[in-house]
Amino acid sequence: MTVSITPEALFSPRADEPLLHLPLAELVSQTEELLERCDLFRRAARSSLYGQRWRAAGIKPELLQGRAALRRLPFLDGTDLIAMAESRDSLRKALLTRPRIWVTSRGTSGPKKWLPLTLADTAHWFARLRRVSEMLSVEPDAPIPTFVLAINEPMPRVSNALPYLWERADYLTGGQRLEFIVAAMTMLPHNHWDRFVVQKQPQWLMASVDDARRLAQELEVKASRALPGLRRGIFWSQPLDGPAGARAELESTYGLAESFSLYLSAECREMYAECPAHAGLHLWMDGVIHEIIPDGQAPAGHEPPETLFVDQAPPGTEGEYVITTFTEALPLIRYRTGDRIRVLDTAPCACGVTHPRVLFTGRMAASAA
Repeated sequence: MTVSITPEALFSPRADEPLLHLPLAELVSQTEELLERCDLFRRAARSSLYGQRWRAAGIKPELLQGRAALRRLPFLDGTDLIAMAESRDSLRKALLTRPRIWVTSRGTSGPKKWLPLTLADTAHWFARLRRVSEMLSVEPDAPIPTFVLAINEPMPRVSNALPYLWERADYLTGGQRLEFIVAAMTMLPHNHWDRFVVQKQPQWLMASVDDARRLAQELEVKASRALPGLRRGIFWSQPLDGPAGARAELESTYGLAESFSLYLSAECREMYAECPAHAGLHLWMDGVIHEIIPDGQAPAGHEPPETLFVDQAPPGTEGEYVITTFTEALPLIRYRTGDRIRVLDTAPCACGVTHPRVLFTGRMAASAA
């Protein structure tokens, strides 16, 4: 599987737009074709992450066809990735091709899950950024740049790479219409970046829910440094809706006209966003196979739980989110993310996008690290 690494191929709205509005049946059909074209099962069987366990289960990769065959395969979870990363030999044998970048999906302490990416894998991330940016209208039509305040941890403890990737994607398009101010709450007492932010008056805020709350508390203490220019926010790490949702709180605190929920995961190599219809986050069907383990399935230690493909799950279905990716360096097949989702609808959205909509409602109890 190869990707043409050009700005035109990655970032053209004209090329991406049709994929957003294909009927769901056609999106599923495209997934089936991608499985065959990538020869995913036989490729993955070459990896030590899958080959031995599949053989032990009596699975012959050459006989696996279509996404329905996924249900014959064992699950993967975070403990498998951690064990792989702890041995250089295991890591080397797991790879299907030489990566260009390694990313980790966890914090700064404890065991880490390292994920390898090729240039094509990274390009996919950039393309998704462009899709989300277009959907949320982050970039302005006018030549005047939009200022974005992104709360992140300082190097080397970067909590996520989103602002850096987004800035690079904007640069590669040639537009350079976004100007990012990347700041860390831990550095605020030392370099007083809030003073600079007030001068710039950003229009967008990108942050985890907790960091957004911490920043609001800090600005409340320093009442003379408010941010009246903020109009929209993109938040992650916690649900914005539900009993403990933070949407109303953050919109009221910052005077936002609109806020969007975002899900991003190093394992998934995707980012799912809430569209302007605010009717759930769209799960992109053209790069990941989505399954859900409905609540009430067999507990650990018994028969493996049954899954549903998200696009076939009845609205209201809740359970653990399971993914199969098509990454070049190391695809993740039937990976249990440990995240809970609720399927909202598989019918076309009011915004016109046909990809299914879900809510990410938190972490599973006793989920993998």
